[in-house]
Amino acid sequence: MKENGENIEWTGLSMVDRDCFACGSENPHGLRMKFESNGKEVRSRLTLQPHFRGWSNLAHGGVLSTILDETMAWTVIHLTGKFMLTKGMNVAFKKPVRVGAQLTSTGFIKEKKDQRRVVAVAEIRDEAGELCASSKGEFVLFTKDQFEKMEIMPQEDIDAMAALVS
Repeated sequence: MKENGENIEWTGLSMVDRDCFACGSENPHGLRMKFESNGKEVRSRLTLQPHFRGWSNLAHGGVLSTILDETMAWTVIHLTGKFMLTKGMNVAFKKPVRVGAQLTSTGFIKEKKDQRRVVAVAEIRDEAGELCASSKGEFVLFTKDQFEKMEIMPQEDIDAMAALVS
């Protein structure tokens, strides 16, 4: 793919938790997001199914927020090589999104605050490239050992994640 005169190669990322609402490939009610990276950004392309609607034929704002959070999270994981948790995020809805819309969510790291915190940004654009929603979030970074001590994931998932980030 060529963007701004540059050849950019996007490579698919492996996912860990098959049941995750956002990126789980086996969650029958989930978004089933797949991610790819060009080394500077991470993106996901998806089409919102009717069960993600809020009012009328509009995508639910909570679902759009989830897409943005998941995009930023995988951006941080992939580009820092660390485990992470979302500390906080702000979302701006710019344009209504209808179910059935083909969307691209793209994330990048805006700022490294210190050894333990980064700020990431994500945007959702429609198939015409128009900005529909954006977010900015702060993420706390963890080593594998720190993450294990929190006991929030099964050891097999931590090991699988560690293989992705190393």
